[in-house]
Amino acid sequence: DIGDYGMETLSEFLYADNAALKTLDVGFCNISPRGMMSLCQGLKKRNMRCLPPLQGLIISGNTISYEVAVQLGIALSAEPVRNKRGRDGRRLSFTNNDDDCEGRDSPTASQSNGATSEYKSNLSDGLKLLYMGSTSISPESLNALLSGLGPSCPLQELRLQSNRMGPKGATRLVEFLEMKSDNIQPVLPKLHRLDMSYNELGDQGTSKLTRAISKRAKVNMTEVSLSGNYMGSKGIESIMNKLLQHKLITLNLDNNSIGDQGCQLVAASLPSIGTLTRLNLAFNDIGCRGVATLMRSLVGCESITSLGLSGNVMRISGAIAMGFTLAQ
Repeated sequence: DIGDYGMETLSEFLYADNAALKTLDVGFCNISPRGMMSLCQGLKKRNMRCLPPLQGLIISGNTISYEVAVQLGIALSAEPVRNKRGRDGRRLSFTNNDDDCEGRDSPTASQSNGATSEYKSNLSDGLKLLYMGSTSISPESLNALLSGLGPSCPLQELRLQSNRMGPKGATRLVEFLEMKSDNIQPVLPKLHRLDMSYNELGDQGTSKLTRAISKRAKVNMTEVSLSGNYMGSKGIESIMNKLLQHKLITLNLDNNSIGDQGCQLVAASLPSIGTLTRLNLAFNDIGCRGVATLMRSLVGCESITSLGLSGNVMRISGAIAMGFTLAQ
């Protein structure tokens, strides 16, 4: 619980001569937009001194306003952003350019020259992990932040759970994911893990998001979490139809309302996802009919090693089907 004052103090450490810093975790530290702006300034000065960018940032549980989102996206970007504009047309007034590094001839700069050279020669060493759960980030703020990061950001894992963005939030994310970078490649070309749990997406938002993911054939998604999104069987149908081409390893769909019909749709798709090892369907109003169908499907599915079914109705027939499957 370092608060704004603690963040202001910590931000000074970000641009000290500490090229080895890779990950910063200030999750649930009671930081308001004021403190988050201090974080942005610290990251800005780090960039201006040509220190390597952070590879991981965890800021869940704090507050992200629109102004913070704009500055944070640009501060985390390893790309030059002179004259860059967001999708809303606003100019992103922040420069991050190797030619503008402060103190290039100073003793401090020469001492960290090895790290700087490595950074300049390998821009893929940018942000890889970003956790922003429970930050009250709005759809517009999310769009501004992603625009600041830029289409070529090497982000691999993005977690946005518990922000109640609704279908509009899914639309904003989809708009960004469907953009093309300057080299006609998908944006965020290394994004493999996405968590949009507890965002009230509903079937509509879920369908939009999974459709956008399915179009990114060159970017293989290995983990998708859509827990607690008021999803019914229609949303499940979209997920299973659209994600079959991806080599999913983890799929979290717990705390929705897919029922027996949704569970049967999942069961029918499992043989086509030979890489799936973890599946969570807990608390989904699934009855013994859905459980029995799922168990029959699992008999020929050897990849599943973890299955979550807590909070559903098993009854005798479901228990028998499960026992038979486990015996195989």
